[in-house]
Amino acid sequence: MSDTLKDRVYYAQNREDLILESFFINEKKGFYVDVGACHPHVASVTKRFYQKGWKGINIEPQTNLYGLFELERPRDLNLNIGISNKQSTIKLRMYTNNQGLSTFASDLKREHASTKGNKTEQYEDVPIEVVTLKDVLSAHNVKSIQFLKVDVEGYEFEVLKGNDWSAFRPEVVCIEANHIVKNWKPLLKKNGYELTFFDGLNEYYTDKYTDRAKKFDYVQHVVIDLKGGISSDDYDILYESNRDQAAATNADQASQPGRRDGLAGRLKSMVRRRR
Repeated sequence: MSDTLKDRVYYAQNREDLILESFFINEKKGFYVDVGACHPHVASVTKRFYQKGWKGINIEPQTNLYGLFELERPRDLNLNIGISNKQSTIKLRMYTNNQGLSTFASDLKREHASTKGNKTEQYEDVPIEVVTLKDVLSAHNVKSIQFLKVDVEGYEFEVLKGNDWSAFRPEVVCIEANHIVKNWKPLLKKNGYELTFFDGLNEYYTDKYTDRAKKFDYVQHVVIDLKGGISSDDYDILYESNRDQAAATNADQASQPGRRDGLAGRLKSMVRRRR
């Protein structure tokens, strides 16, 4: 398959990686912080950046998923903790059939309990150590953050509240906005962030004291240059299909050596006659 097609592959569920890339076109190095990282490649917002040479911090409280980051992201700092507005131990409700829905938020726990389905029927409440985002960034001497992504199933306010926005200012904040339990938008506005883009699921805020919003070009990068991208799942299907087709062709040719030898002999004979 062509490198051009591979360059268009996205991993995030809603093209968040391509959208974020539209803020940082042609920037080969950068630093990200992913709170609620979940998985190193399935629906990952940072996988595409990691492949390009970026690195960052992945924060995932679910131990089995954290272990995958340790295996697949050796260049990143991976932390098996939760993030809140103060240090403590709180219970994470881990949903067996869909770990992406796991949450610290009491309101969402009650909501899922009242609308039971296959994805939320089975769960386990696990005590998790939580610290503030400020403490994590300070402890690891983080100097510059190109983007912060927050997807914590209704616990976004607590995550944002626990940052020191005067010391740690991501240029872009990507935050899931489809189930707001406690309104975090005034907090971002108060700290100098402006809404720049909404993809139908996530909101993208830029630091108004930088020129990052002016560099954002969704239409040129995602729509025109990448032609909307191709999901990693679709790319894998195409790759497997092309590989199987090539294998079948090679097998067909290998099973008919006489036909190839006969054709080669006739060609040699024609050349000799012309001489």
